[in-house]
Amino acid sequence: MGFLDTTLDKTLAGYTKLGVSSRGIDVTERFEEVAGEHIMVTGATGGIGKAATLRLAENGAIVHAVGRNPAKLAALVAEGGERIIPHQADLSSMASIASLASEYIESGFPLHALVNNVGVMSRERTVTDEGFELSYATNLLGQFLLIELLAPVLDASSPSRVVLVSSGGMYSQPLTVSNIQSVDGEYNGTDAYARTKRGQVVLAELLAARFADDHVYVNSTHPGWVDTEGVRTSLPTFRRITGPFLRDEAQGADTIVWLAAAEEAVGETGFFFHDRAARPTHRLKKTHTAEANREAFLAMLTKDAAPWLSPTVASIPTTQSENPDAKDQ
Repeated sequence: MGFLDTTLDKTLAGYTKLGVSSRGIDVTERFEEVAGEHIMVTGATGGIGKAATLRLAENGAIVHAVGRNPAKLAALVAEGGERIIPHQADLSSMASIASLASEYIESGFPLHALVNNVGVMSRERTVTDEGFELSYATNLLGQFLLIELLAPVLDASSPSRVVLVSSGGMYSQPLTVSNIQSVDGEYNGTDAYARTKRGQVVLAELLAARFADDHVYVNSTHPGWVDTEGVRTSLPTFRRITGPFLRDEAQGADTIVWLAAAEEAVGETGFFFHDRAARPTHRLKKTHTAEANREAFLAMLTKDAAPWLSPTVASIPTTQSENPDAKDQ
């Protein structure tokens, strides 16, 4: 990284549209090598998910767009054309995710990239019908489940890629197991969201190590501060202050597309990317956690997803920590 890039990365300015322009990133760059490849994008009907879906389709990819609203899916197909294949699913529901994966496997399509973009920030603590706190179910557990269920297809299509769309908010939170579902204390939607986003970064690191020999490359990414409907709805004060500096959706989607499509990104794995470069995963000492916590984290996800996983996958060996939230010494 050059001096300007490093300086931007150490300041909040790097998250704004200034970061894109100062780094000379071309958000219209074409990746012809992705033509004909099959890519799944969740949360595809709005925001950066929609921008990524349309750009990938424009570059010739066959994009399997996953969303909950059939009318929005139909509108996306009308806008993006025949290279977009719609899939309706509720990505906060493990049963719906299992059905989506089963449907995809039965279709016989390969899968060259899976973009886990869907995300939710809830103002009040909400529990799904399956008993999980909403942000944990949508932003973390459901994404783990979808990756696990589609892993055989990703393996058969290798080299393939998995992208988890995280957030800069993860820098404020350590990895937690005991309170990942915000059971203790007064509910704070922003903190709950940030905890799941930290979890995504750790999950990418863990899966990258597991899939390394299979040539399935797993990374997480931070899109920067983007002017999306989610920001307008969930963070109105933040948007009012930062509005003139927020990125547009195409700028926010750029690194997602780059990780899923660019030839130069093949082989990159286990990193946290922002503006096409791997970035540090910690800014504060308090966010570092012991290795035992990471093992307990994977064990928790595996246990919670077990009813919707095959017996083979559900028995992944991990070590349960006696103190799952122990800090590094």
